Amino acid sequence: MREGTGVRRSRFVTAGLPVFLLALVSSGCGAPKSQMEPKGPLDMTTLDPAQDHWRIATAYTHEATAMRQKAEELFKRAAHYERLFGADSEWVTGTKLLAQFYEDAARERERLAEVHVGLAGGHGSVPVPRLDSR
Repeated sequence: MREGTGVRRSRFVTAGLPVFLLALVSSGCGAPKSQMEPKGPLDMTTLDPAQDHWRIATAYTHEATAMRQKAEELFKRAAHYERLFGADSEWVTGTKLLAQFYEDAARERERLAEVHVGLAGGHGSVPVPRLDSR
């Protein structure tokens, strides 16, 4: 019994309850992942039929979209530089080259996405890309 309060607390309340509450809260943190969460890193170069090619194709499509947006921004910037420095400026030439690089990379990502859609059993047959080392 505690002096002055007249209330006796069990050992569970003073020591066990905080441990129990901590275990209860932390068990909620370890809940299983939903189907929408990524399952781990993707091997974007695999042609193994056992892999999730829809997920790989989606990743390539997202990359292509981001690269197209970057190319569009760079083409607009090149037009701005052209107004500022003239059409023969190195700023204009370099920015247009960089924009073209992003445009080409976006086309390549779209092609790879089509390949993986084909490997996943999507519509149409898509030729398997050459995996040459660069």
